[in-house]
Amino acid sequence: MEILFYFWKVFIKTTMSLNIEIEWNKLLYRITEDFNVDADKNGILLLIGIQEIGLGFEKKYSREKKMDLIHLAECTVLSKFGYYERTGNDTNGWPIFKRLKKVPSFSQTQQDLLIQSAIIKYFTDNGYLI
Repeated sequence: MEILFYFWKVFIKTTMSLNIEIEWNKLLYRITEDFNVDADKNGILLLIGIQEIGLGFEKKYSREKKMDLIHLAECTVLSKFGYYERTGNDTNGWPIFKRLKKVPSFSQTQQDLLIQSAIIKYFTDNGYLI
């Protein structure tokens, strides 16, 4: 019975990973087509950060500003899973987040799946993906 349960868990994890990968590839394709860019995880997070701060697109961002925008996006998308909560804005208009729970120590693959799932949920909730 334990072996059957183990294989069931492996099957569920594999199926979930496959579903996330399919949705992720759809999102990458759509963003590549709509924005004429080579979409990747950090590029998508940068786009989310730009959207959330409402700056509008600039041709160049400093490395520090890019990192700030990506961090903003990570907090935004992980708030969909209850890791963060937006509590307001600072004096410069940047969102302030409160950490509600610690993100578990995952392997790199598990971290990628979590952030990809959160990004997919963000775009689905905002009507970009159906």
